[in-house]
Amino acid sequence: MRTVTVRDNIEFSAALRLPMTVTKDERRRRIDEVLELLHLDEVANVKPRSKELRKRTSIAMELVIEHPILFLDDPTTGLDLRTTTDVISVLRRMSMRGRTIIFSINQPQYSIFRTFDSLTLVASGKVMYHGPAQEALEYFTSKGYEYDSHNNPADFFLDIINGGFSGILDTEEEGQDADKYKEHSQRWHQIPQKLANMYAQSSLYRETRTELDSLLGEQRAERSSALEEITCVTPFWNQLGWIIHRSFKNLKNFQQVTMIQAIVAVLLSVIIGSALRFLQNDCHAVQIRAILLLVLTGFGCMTGLFYSEHVMIKRDCFLHEHTSGYYRVSPYFLGKLAELVPRRLLPSTIFTIIVFIIAGGKTDVNGFFAMILTVMMLACSASSLLLSLGAVMNGPTVPIQIIYFMLMLFISGLSLFYTNFLQDLSWIQYFSIPHYGFTALQHSEFLEQNFCPEHNAAEVSRCQNYVICTGEEFLTIQGIDLSSWGFWKNHVALACIMIIFLSVTYVQLLVIKKKTFLKSLLHFL
Repeated sequence: MRTVTVRDNIEFSAALRLPMTVTKDERRRRIDEVLELLHLDEVANVKPRSKELRKRTSIAMELVIEHPILFLDDPTTGLDLRTTTDVISVLRRMSMRGRTIIFSINQPQYSIFRTFDSLTLVASGKVMYHGPAQEALEYFTSKGYEYDSHNNPADFFLDIINGGFSGILDTEEEGQDADKYKEHSQRWHQIPQKLANMYAQSSLYRETRTELDSLLGEQRAERSSALEEITCVTPFWNQLGWIIHRSFKNLKNFQQVTMIQAIVAVLLSVIIGSALRFLQNDCHAVQIRAILLLVLTGFGCMTGLFYSEHVMIKRDCFLHEHTSGYYRVSPYFLGKLAELVPRRLLPSTIFTIIVFIIAGGKTDVNGFFAMILTVMMLACSASSLLLSLGAVMNGPTVPIQIIYFMLMLFISGLSLFYTNFLQDLSWIQYFSIPHYGFTALQHSEFLEQNFCPEHNAAEVSRCQNYVICTGEEFLTIQGIDLSSWGFWKNHVALACIMIIFLSVTYVQLLVIKKKTFLKSLLHFL
């Protein structure tokens, strides 16, 4: 994870993948040892933003577990010469201590190649050679291929697999016929099959096949128990605790974003609070007050987008960590929920308190908590949508959310002025998160409000141009139920939406897990 330090990443891996029997001191010793081994001790408190530092950090997260077998996917790509040499020398020392190191690499330098014990050459999904690395040259020269002593063995092997690419370039420069070049290029497609057949007929293949058959027989007998479930070595509470701990570390490292969000919340709340106070007793501005409440609704929905990149489900990261035995699905899911609370609580609380104090509306405790509860429910419902989209889609979801919320807010705004026009579109409100929050805020704000205090009850009906003098009158025009259920049913709807989206998120995580398991099983079979 790029948003926490190198040490935090390695510590997270050690805390969740080492058995609970390993003491804190032993865990700390392993972390320090790996940091020193990969020359990460000087950058332990730096966030791994560069490609080179991320790669070394990823290797360190695996080394700290001290597995007997270590797989690496192209560990030297993007590294400078010094770092590449350091990484290979570390891997070599580990192999000399009895650990098996397996990694893919493309066109290694000779200094790297000569450290290999075993070599596998692959092209077009077919094995060209598998056996001792130092016998590979002898194998190909015995088949009639000529090797220049000044050539890098890795380049020599690639040249064979590519059908002598350098020779083709020479013929093209000499002005040979283009048809001959085309004929030669067509033979490239036949070379991998030819080399694979040649290897399949060799004594190396027969020896390897004999050894593998006995090993595969043992594995097939044990596969039902070996592949039943991804194994986690730590209990549920430890996994949940460390996931939440990493979330707070992540939040702490984004103080700038938090401050920007807090500043926006303060400025917007001051503007809306001041406007509401100014229009408090203006019988001609009820709809303007409603528009300000619509802005408040928009804030409750959009506040989740500030942290969308860090809160959303990252499928690749989840798959890697889950299949590597970091955690089960349930603690990861609950950890994501716990991550939402502080991110939503701060801006919602600041916003509501300032609006409530400045507006000077209903001063009772119920009015305050009704407003803060509504804004919180809006933010959490919007965040549940964010999580579900992140679990279902493997790509950016913020544009979809912006379009959805802007459209729903626009429709809610039109309903203030064109109630008859939108009757045919009334079904949309059942799918609109802003609609439920906006209705609850209107109910809380306008109920028992008198916007014409200078008039008595008899004069209200004689107001010039028929102004709305009571909140109940406005709510009735909007078709809002005046009973307490008219307020709470919106919160029930938001809670149901939240539960549905969170259920979709959890089920999708289980589906992703199951698909990964089935792929592993098919590969094994």
